[in-house]
Amino acid sequence: MNKKLLSLSLFFIISVFKITAQDVIAVINEPNIVLLDPFDGSIINPSFIDLTPLNQGQPKDITQVGEEIWITDQTADRIDRFDLTGVYLSTIDTGLDNIKGLSVIGSEVWVTNAGTNNGAPGSAIVRLDYQGNVLGNLPTVGSSFDILDVGNNEVYISYIGNDTRIERRDYQGNLLGDLVQTGVVTFIQQLELAPNNNSVFAAVFSNNGANIAGLYEFSRVNGTIVDFWQEGSLRGVMPLGNGQILVSAGTNYGVKILDPSSGNTTQLWPESSQYFTKLNLSPCNTPPTPVGAANQTFNEGATIEDIVVDPSDVIWFATESDALNNTNPLAPGTLLDNATYYAIQIVDGCPSLPLAVTITINVLGISEWADGVIKIAPNPAANVVNFSASNFVQHFSVFNNMGQMLIEDSVQGFEGRIDVSSLPSGVYFIKFSGKKGEKTLELMRQ
Repeated sequence: MNKKLLSLSLFFIISVFKITAQDVIAVINEPNIVLLDPFDGSIINPSFIDLTPLNQGQPKDITQVGEEIWITDQTADRIDRFDLTGVYLSTIDTGLDNIKGLSVIGSEVWVTNAGTNNGAPGSAIVRLDYQGNVLGNLPTVGSSFDILDVGNNEVYISYIGNDTRIERRDYQGNLLGDLVQTGVVTFIQQLELAPNNNSVFAAVFSNNGANIAGLYEFSRVNGTIVDFWQEGSLRGVMPLGNGQILVSAGTNYGVKILDPSSGNTTQLWPESSQYFTKLNLSPCNTPPTPVGAANQTFNEGATIEDIVVDPSDVIWFATESDALNNTNPLAPGTLLDNATYYAIQIVDGCPSLPLAVTITINVLGISEWADGVIKIAPNPAANVVNFSASNFVQHFSVFNNMGQMLIEDSVQGFEGRIDVSSLPSGVYFIKFSGKKGEKTLELMRQ
C-alpha cells in the first residue's frame, strides 16, 4: 500500500468542512442511525433514529433533502422520510425497486434503481422532486449503486458487476464519459470527494477483477489510482476534518477510522454498517432572496462585485444547482461574461433561495473608444507585442481566459510595447484604458 501522507492545514480543514455544533455525520448501523462528530468521528448519538418500528429491510443510504432526512431501503423498495429531529414523516414506496444510493442534484433527488417491481424502470436513475413525486428516469447500462454531486454541472455514478465503473453525467443526466473504466475494480459502493477536491474515494466491495477490495482514491483528472488501502469488502466512506477517514463494511468490521498515512484503523463498533452522509440538524429559517434587476449590462472588465443587488454581501454562483447546494462559489474578482449568475445570502448559517441575474457585456469598441483605433502587432506574438492608438492610453492589463489579471502597467502615450515572454502559449486579452474609454483586444501568445 502506498502510505502517502495526507496533511491538512487548520485553515483548510475549517474552510472545507465548515464545522458547527449542528453539523454531524450520520451512518446506518441497522436498525439505528448513528450520529458522529465530523472532525474526529467520535459518537455523538448512537440511536438518533430507530428504524425498528418501520420493519426495515436493508437500509442503505441516507441524505438530507432540504429540512428532511431520506433513507433508502434496498430490499423494502422504499424511501423513509424523517424531519431533522428524527421524527418519521412518510414513505415513498412506488416506482422503486432494488434502490441503493441517492443524492440531491439541484432541485431534484436522484436514486439508483435496478429492478422492475412496483412500476420501477429497471436499470436507471429515478428522479424525484422534494415532495417525493417521480419526475422521470435516466436509463443506465448496468446496475448503478451510488450518486455523488461533485459540482460544476457534474455527477459521478458508481456501478457494480461486469459494468463496474465511475460514470460522469451532467445535471441534465447527459453522459459525459467514464472517470474510471470497467475492469479496474469490481463492485464500487459509496463515493465521496477527497478534501483536496482533486480526487475521489471509492469503497470497493469485491475482490474479483484486476484489483482487490478496499478503499481506493482515484484522480479526478484521469481516473488513475492515486492511493489504496486494503480494508476488505467496504461499503461506505467519509473523510473526517482531522485528515482521517471513516470506512464501513459488514459484520465484524462495522465502522472504523482509517489513518491514511499509517494505514492503521480504530474500530468504533463491529456491527454491519452502510453509507455515511453529512447532515446539518439546525432547522433553517430561510432568509429573503436577494433583490436586484433580473437583467443588467456592464462594460468589459466588470466583476461580480459590480452586479447591483441588495444586500451587497451575497455569494455568487455560476449555476442554479451550485447556488441551491451552496457549492463552488465564484471567487471575488471573477470577470463577468454574457451569462446568468445566481446570488444567495446566508443568515445565521441558513441560505436563501437564489436570485438569477442575466448579464450582458458591452464589447468596448468604437463608441467607448470615441471613434478611436488601437492596433496590436505582431499577433500571434512571441515575446513582445507592440500597440499603437489614435487615443491617449493611460493603462493596460493582460488577462487569461479565466479572467485572472497577469500583467498590468501605466503607459501615458499613444504607443508602447508589452513584454509577454513570461506567459505560456495560449489566448489572452489586453484591456487598454484612457480618458476616452476602454478597449479589449484578443492576443495569441505563440
